[in-house]
Amino acid sequence: MQRASNSLNETPEGRLLALRFGPFELDVRSGELRRNGATVRLQPQPLKVLLLLAGRPGDVVTREEIQSEIWPAGTFVDFEQSLNFCIRQIRAALRDDANAPRFIETLPRRGYRWVAGPVQPETAPVVVHEWPRPLVGDATPRPDVTPRPLDASGASGALPAATAPVATRASWPAFVALAALVIAAIAVFALRERAQPAAATAPTFQRITFRRGAVNTARFAPDGQVVYSAAWEGASRVLYAVGSNSRDSSALEIKDATVAGVSSTGDVAFIRAGLLARAPIAGGPAKDMVSDVWTADWSADGKTLAVVRREAGRFKLEYPAGRVLTEISARPGRVRISPDGRHLAMTEHPVLQDDHGLVVILDAKGKRVAATTEWASLDGLAWRPDGKEVFFTASERGADNSLRGLTLDGRVRLVLSSTGRLVVHDVAPDGRVLLERATLRSEMMHRKATDTEDRDLSWLDFSGAVAISPKGDMVLFYESGEGGGPEYSTYLRRCDGSPPVRVGPGRALDLSPDGSLVLSVDIRNPVALDLTPTGAGEIRKIKLPSLVAHEDAGFLADGRRIFVTGRDDSGKRSTWLTDIEGKDPRVLPLPEGRILQQNTFSNDGKHFIASCPDGSGSCSYDSVKGEPTPVAGSQKGWAAVAIDTRGRIYYRDRKLGAIEKLVRVEAGRVTTLAELGPRDRAGAFGLLDVSVAANGESWVYTFLRRLSELHVVTGIR
Repeated sequence: MQRASNSLNETPEGRLLALRFGPFELDVRSGELRRNGATVRLQPQPLKVLLLLAGRPGDVVTREEIQSEIWPAGTFVDFEQSLNFCIRQIRAALRDDANAPRFIETLPRRGYRWVAGPVQPETAPVVVHEWPRPLVGDATPRPDVTPRPLDASGASGALPAATAPVATRASWPAFVALAALVIAAIAVFALRERAQPAAATAPTFQRITFRRGAVNTARFAPDGQVVYSAAWEGASRVLYAVGSNSRDSSALEIKDATVAGVSSTGDVAFIRAGLLARAPIAGGPAKDMVSDVWTADWSADGKTLAVVRREAGRFKLEYPAGRVLTEISARPGRVRISPDGRHLAMTEHPVLQDDHGLVVILDAKGKRVAATTEWASLDGLAWRPDGKEVFFTASERGADNSLRGLTLDGRVRLVLSSTGRLVVHDVAPDGRVLLERATLRSEMMHRKATDTEDRDLSWLDFSGAVAISPKGDMVLFYESGEGGGPEYSTYLRRCDGSPPVRVGPGRALDLSPDGSLVLSVDIRNPVALDLTPTGAGEIRKIKLPSLVAHEDAGFLADGRRIFVTGRDDSGKRSTWLTDIEGKDPRVLPLPEGRILQQNTFSNDGKHFIASCPDGSGSCSYDSVKGEPTPVAGSQKGWAAVAIDTRGRIYYRDRKLGAIEKLVRVEAGRVTTLAELGPRDRAGAFGLLDVSVAANGESWVYTFLRRLSELHVVTGIR
């Protein structure tokens, strides 16, 4: 197979050897495309086009650029027909769909764009070849000496051919000099080999959980046990203790809790319903420690706590508990105290309902010492025993996290990569790492009121439904995993299960009542909203001057007004009401610290539904004056999700923990419509958005499914 042209396989870093993306590897040297190691047949010209597009991820590569690179001037070919043939061949090889592209997007009359996200190149330094200098007394190059590339010592490595003539007396000094050079090179090579460290031993994984379900949090105990929280076979979450060399775990009498630390005295700290408490691992009554806790960590000696509390929509980090160290504008994930107690590490997630985030290290006075850039997915945090580096698990795209390290001086390194999702939970004093290996998916389900079962409308690996058309026949969703790419992708899909249509990049937010417009946001640069026509037309931007990050939005029933939730430059969130041109925005009258994330406006837009100021139940607010009025029939623990055209209000009943119900309230009468959740509940958790059609006859919802195994890993450095 013909190789790609030199203009495509030379990079600033050196000669391009291969490109890797998803399960594919494009070997530039052999001109072969492989999927999971198996060769995929692709002709030379399509391969060149693929190399050009994959080499410029995210860029629009025009048809003129492709013609200039692949079919330069003087090449006699029907360009349009040849290019179309190449694109069809590439899509067939990649199993891509032109209507819902995962790899190559067509931009009519312009060109093509690689939408599968970053591509990993493999390069080799450009090798410099040098013809050996003539020997002393020889004025011309020797035909019996073969040129060789320079080795690491700088010598060319050229050696006389086996048939070299016998040396004369005049050339003897030259041979002596050459022999000395060879001996010196051998000595340098030997010293260099001796200086090389011994090959690192591959990490070994010892699995300690075997049931089907999801691990939530886990920590090492001082006696060699591991304490973890998990939900198996769809049951509620329970705390367990297991020996690191045992397959038999024992359940503690602690349910619906997350592990926040294990002390040297054998007590486990856990968080349940916002209350931080402690209890002996061996069994015994729990003792309350701190209330209103979002996340926390307990030092190994059991003397110090780091806690994060939420007050009026803001997060406060206390270290030690009771002493406010700093305020946090983004949603915190995990917090960990360094072994010497001099630093704190924390994960921050600035995007609503998303694990997109960064790692931050603070000193004991609250000063930021180091931080990473933002990762597409981030979960897990644990200090190394020496306190000089904190481990975290994150990915640049998708949800398949790798183990990485952040040092106190801000350097980030890749520690361990694997297929699937890795989540680090803890590191023992002897260097053993508590690591979870998981598969994580987001699934969306649709149901008509007349149906008895849900219909799975999931598309790729991380489907998230955000809206359903008024008649209930179309769902707007986005893909935020590996398939969606680093920018995410927005799709429309009919509820009959036919393949979806890709609207464009970004995170979908809402569909206009007439189905002609889509609201979305650029996940990497949310300075404005995108208003995209579902048919022909140009994309428009909506930007509110008061917001630096636009996070959520939705259409009112008239299709001309929208609500927008976002952050200002101080990190404070608020919800605004404006028209689709972004004109005359005004703040929605919500209680302090509250925002609106669900479209619960009445048909005339004069009222919206949100929780009452005291949190006792649900209230109807005047869109201009506020003035909350309790909704008859609503209960505490319910979250409003929609109002239909008849004025009926729909709620998620969250009182049952992992199982939620969809209920409808009409004039004080409550009707239970359905249970929200899959039949197979193993690993199912975290119900996300719920949307109800304006006619009230169908709905769509999204949930997460996580299936994981917990391992004790040795040999990680």
